[in-house]
Amino acid sequence: MSDDGGEGSSSSSSIPSGSFVPSTVKYYCPDCKNPDADVVEDIAAGDAICRDCGRVLLGGLIDEHSEWRTFSNSDSNGADPNRVGGPSNPLLKDSGLSTMISKEGAGAGNLSRWQNRGALGASDRTLLAGFKEISRMADRINLPQTIVDRANELFKQIEDLRTMRGRSAEPIIAASLYIACRLEGVPRTFKEICALTKVSKKEIGRYYKYMVEQLKSKNVLSTNLETITTSDFMSRFCNHLRLPVDVMKAATHVSKEAMRLGIVAGKSPISVAAAGIYMVSQLSAEKRTQKNIGDIAGVSEVTIRNAYKDLYPHRAQLLPPDTDFFKNMHNLPFS
Repeated sequence: MSDDGGEGSSSSSSIPSGSFVPSTVKYYCPDCKNPDADVVEDIAAGDAICRDCGRVLLGGLIDEHSEWRTFSNSDSNGADPNRVGGPSNPLLKDSGLSTMISKEGAGAGNLSRWQNRGALGASDRTLLAGFKEISRMADRINLPQTIVDRANELFKQIEDLRTMRGRSAEPIIAASLYIACRLEGVPRTFKEICALTKVSKKEIGRYYKYMVEQLKSKNVLSTNLETITTSDFMSRFCNHLRLPVDVMKAATHVSKEAMRLGIVAGKSPISVAAAGIYMVSQLSAEKRTQKNIGDIAGVSEVTIRNAYKDLYPHRAQLLPPDTDFFKNMHNLPFS
């Protein structure tokens, strides 16, 4: 593809290999007559390119991402000649962009120190600390960046409401991450979030309810939290328990049928999922105890036992038909 880097230059339909990212800006392509063209940005050349016809729609774009190269290791003077700072953050005041004053020169040290003190207000310092903690917690349980971003937004929204000033930030951060997981459709249990912090499960639950009420009362949280189902946890629990796929599928069937028939009305989907795993595992070669399952699911043995007692009388309705689990149901323990 050849172009003069200017707006409206044309080229062949093939786009050469390079560092391309999808554009977040809406473009009109005169060749394709498409008011919302599929456009990528060539970071190296600074061009916005239509993916359908290859036309360069705009040139001279500025890359606002962080510069990952560093030159300080090869510089004999020990100075760091990086040309840019960190990426912009729309959740911070002034997008987190500020002027940095060098410490080099007479009297520059004091000026730099005073400038750094005033560059971030108390609110931004709280937000930065919260964002850092959310990223740390998410990394430990391999949560994607979309959940981190949503948790950061929730944490900022609560800070902006000023209804929780004076409270510890740690349970707010934990509750923000829990809500973000729910909103993104990949819920985690309170115990899983609790394991990432020093806050108790009860306290996270209390802050979760309070935050949801506050966000909804101020019309900040417009999306309803999706109802948790047994399927949300089944594959993860079975994976941690190292159970085969056929056990997971049968346990999912048992749990879904139990919820559909109203056999376990009033019980948590987590405890129902745990009881379903226990029932099916007892009919397989990969048996797991109630304690094994409880440690993974974050519920007590008594909770699993009580849920299992509700399932046991209906085992013929719950177990998937035409399977070895159904045929061997007579081997199930009573509790």
